[in-house]
Amino acid sequence: MGLYDIKNTAQEISDAIAAVLNVDVTIVDHNLIRIAATGNYKDFIGEKLPANCSFQTIADSRKPYFIRNPNKSSECVNCSSKGSCNELATLGYPIIDGQTLYGVIGLIAFDSQQKEELYSKYDSLLVFISKLSDLLVGNLKNIAYIKKLKIQDKLINLTINNLDSGIICTDLDNCVQFMNTVVSELLKVDKESSIGSKVEDILPKEVIELTPNIKREVKLKVRGIKESFIIARSPILYESKIASNIFILNKSSKVIQDAYSLMNVNLNVSFDQIIGESEEIREVKELAKSVSKSKSTIILRGESGTGKELFARAIHNESLRKNAPFIAINCASIPENLLESELFGYEGGAFTGAIKSGKIGKFELANNGTLFLDEIGDLPIHLQPKLLRVLQDEMFTRLGGKELISVNFRLITATNRNLEEMIEKRQFRDDLYYRLNVIPIDIPPLRDRGNDIDLLSEYGLEKYLRKLNKSNIRYSEEVKEIFKHYYWPGNIRELENCIEFLVNTVNNSVINKCDLPKNILTQNSNINRDAQGSLRNMMELYEKNILEKMIEAYGSSAESKVKISNVLDINLATLYRKLSKHNLH
Repeated sequence: MGLYDIKNTAQEISDAIAAVLNVDVTIVDHNLIRIAATGNYKDFIGEKLPANCSFQTIADSRKPYFIRNPNKSSECVNCSSKGSCNELATLGYPIIDGQTLYGVIGLIAFDSQQKEELYSKYDSLLVFISKLSDLLVGNLKNIAYIKKLKIQDKLINLTINNLDSGIICTDLDNCVQFMNTVVSELLKVDKESSIGSKVEDILPKEVIELTPNIKREVKLKVRGIKESFIIARSPILYESKIASNIFILNKSSKVIQDAYSLMNVNLNVSFDQIIGESEEIREVKELAKSVSKSKSTIILRGESGTGKELFARAIHNESLRKNAPFIAINCASIPENLLESELFGYEGGAFTGAIKSGKIGKFELANNGTLFLDEIGDLPIHLQPKLLRVLQDEMFTRLGGKELISVNFRLITATNRNLEEMIEKRQFRDDLYYRLNVIPIDIPPLRDRGNDIDLLSEYGLEKYLRKLNKSNIRYSEEVKEIFKHYYWPGNIRELENCIEFLVNTVNNSVINKCDLPKNILTQNSNINRDAQGSLRNMMELYEKNILEKMIEAYGSSAESKVKISNVLDINLATLYRKLSKHNLH
C-alpha cells in the first residue's frame, strides 16, 4: 500500500491547498515519482523527480526543509537540474509513519508573491503541511484497513460457503443479513433476493423462537415436499446483549449419515484387502470390480463366512458413491416386528414404545450411497413387496408418516440360502427375486480355493500374533496338511477363529496337530479312519460331524433345532430324520 493507491485523494488535497494558499503543490511517493501536482508541474504527474533534488534530501533525512534559494542552496548542490530550476522557494515535509516513509509533500513558489507567502507564513505553513502529511498517512491506513476487511470478508464468505451446514445470519429486526450457498441448496431459495428479507419468509416462527444453542428436528416444506432438518439458533452477543442471530441447518439424515461415517472409518475395505490368489477368487474379484461403478443391483451368494460383506464394502468403495454412506443391515439378526421400522423409520408416536422425535430408517440413511441387506433370504414375506415398491418407485413413507421421501441408493444383497427353492416353497417372492438378481456374484467356499488356505492361514497367523503381542510361532507341516484337507464349513470365519484360538493357547514356537481345536481333530481323524470307505460312507460321516457341531453350538431344544434347520437351509422334518438316523438328540 502506497501513495499511488490514494492518488485521486492526493490530487484533490493538492488542488485545495493551491486554491487557498496561492502556491503550487507537489506530492511524490517514496521513489520520488510525482503522484499529484498543480500549476507548472501538473503535466509532469507520473514522472520521477531529478536525481539528488531537494525532495531527495527531505526523504533521506526524514525532516522538513525550507529551501529559500533553489540553484544556490546547499540542498540543491548535487541536483541534476541545478541552473535550470525555475523554483524560487520550496517548503517540503516528509510523509512518514514511524519508520515508514511514504513520500514528500512540497509547497513551491514560482513568483515573488508566492515566495513572500511562504516566508511570511512559514511557521503556520509548517504546522499545516505536517497535518496534511498525517492526513495522507491516515488515509492510507484507512484504505489498508478497508482492503484488509474486504479480504477477510471474502475469506469468511468462502469458508462459510464451504461448510456442510446451512448458515443464516439475521439482525435484531430478523432481517437476513447473510446466508451461505448450502441454505439456498437445502431450502431451494434464491440467495441474493433473500438478503434483506424477513427470516420468517424462510423459516417458521417455531424455529426463530428456538431455545438458544439447542438442536431440534423441524420439518420444512421444500418445493411442496416436507423434509426433516436439524436446526439450532445461536445468538451473537455484544456487551451482554443479543446483536444478531445465526441459524444452523442440517438435513436430519445427513447428521446421522455423518455419525455412521465416523463409526465406519476403519471399514474402508478395498479389493486389494480381500486375500487370495486362486483362480476362483481372482475371477470373482475381477467381476465385482468391473460392476462396481454401475448403478445396478448386486446379489452376493455364498456360504456363511465366505466374506460377502467384505465384497459389498469393496464394491461400494470402488464405486462413484464411495464418499456417501455404506449402510448395512442383517435381515436375520433383527426381530421381525422391528425390521420394518429399521428399514423405513417412523414418525414420533407411530406406535407404543416409539421415540417421541421419531427415527430415521436405513433407506433414508443410505440416500446417495449403498444399502447392503445381508441374509436377504430371511426377509419376512410381508416386507418383500414393500422393499420391491421402494426399489421400483425410489420413494417411501416412514411408519406413521404421510410425506413421501425420495431416495437414491445402490442396493447390494447377500444370502447363503437357496432362493430358487424358497420361491418354489412360496417363502420368497419371485418378482423381488428377479429385481435383486440383476448381477449375481457367487463367492466360492474356502475348500474350493486351493492354495488360498495356506495364504489365508499365514496371513491370519501374522494378524493375530500382532494383535495379541506374540511372536515366533509357526505351523508344523502336518497342521498345514490338515488345514488343506479340512472341509471348513464355516469358511474364512471359521479359519480365523481357529487361528485366534491357537495363538491364544499355544505356548511353543510350533503349532502341532495336538494343538488344534477338537472339532478339526475329530473330523480329520474320522476322515483318515474311513478314507478307504465308499463315498457314501464318507458323506454320511461328514453329515454326522456337521450335525454334532450344530447341536454343540445351538443346543438340542426344539427351539434350537428350528435355528439349526434355518442355518442348514433344510426342512425341520428333514433335520429330525437325519438326527434320528445318526442317533443324535
